[in-house]
Parts: sequence; C-alpha cells; structure tokens
Amino acid sequence: MQDIWKEKIKGKNRIETAENVSILVIFLGAIFLGLGIGLTIVSPQGFPAILAMFGASLSFLATVALIFIWVLK
Repeated sequence: MQDIWKEKIKGKNRIETAENVSILVIFLGAIFLGLGIGLTIVSPQGFPAILAMFGASLSFLATVALIFIWVLK
C-alpha cells in the first residue's frame, strides 16, 4: 500500500515531487479543517477548534510552499 502512494507522489524530478507533496498536504489540511468545523457543532471549544485552526494553518502553509515551488519552476 505504501509503495502505491510513493509511486503516485513521485514526480520526474525533485520540484515535481515537492509540488505533489504540497498538493497532498493542502488536501489533508482541508480535511482537518472540515472535520474541525463539523465537530464544532458538538462543542465550539477545545479539540474541534484546535483541529480547525491546525487544518487552516496547514493548508495555508502548504499553499504558500506551492506558490514558491511554482515560482522556482
């Protein structure tokens, strides 16, 4: 299973691999953000709020990294 993901993420060179990893991290951050926002229905404090903030910051940082990768490319 792990080899399948490595083959899909790996690009032709290091820059394309970094681009693919950054896109994957954006999707993971969006999942964390959505899960955190959904869990705030139950409780607006504590873990759901932290999860939503973590997902938002993870997506933001990966997006900034992706923009820098595109500039380098």
